[in-house]
Amino acid sequence: MKLKKLEIHNIASIEDAVIDFEAKPLADSNVILITGETGAGKSTILDAICLSLYATTPRMSNSEMDGTWQENDTDKLDITDTLQLMRKGTTEAYAHLWFLGSDGNEYKAEWHVERKKKNLSRTWSLHNLSHPQASPMVGNGKGSGKDKEIVAAIQAAVGLTFDQFCRTTMLAQGEFTRFLKSGKKEKATI
Repeated sequence: MKLKKLEIHNIASIEDAVIDFEAKPLADSNVILITGETGAGKSTILDAICLSLYATTPRMSNSEMDGTWQENDTDKLDITDTLQLMRKGTTEAYAHLWFLGSDGNEYKAEWHVERKKKNLSRTWSLHNLSHPQASPMVGNGKGSGKDKEIVAAIQAAVGLTFDQFCRTTMLAQGEFTRFLKSGKKEKATI
């Protein structure tokens, strides 16, 4: 799998950003290190990639927090719901990722959430750009039957499950600290 382009809108600390992995200097790099001050959006970039591909993030799926949260008169959300990543005070957020799959096809994976009055909606889709005649796969990122189809298609395109992707492709902040403090056996597992 090769990342081509990432577009982020209203996710956590990032209002709008486009990262073109095929433009210099990123195009010339085999390894990318994300650095910056606290709150600059380093983890949000990783979140956006994971949201696009898997409709979840390590930050949310590994959280040990419990409970619900409600803003104004909208639906109550589980504290680990990915909708929590939508920037406060906004009505729409999305992450779009263009990538070359391990199967040689080009894809666009999209995660989109929208808040209209009292309703929250979410869509998660995968488009095979190498076969534009093929219908996109669309789900809601909440574990529906359609989501299971997208998960299978993403795993085939990327060649990795969500857990494998997180372990092999990125090492988020908490995991990096855990990695540094671990013994040799646990480092191999991480």
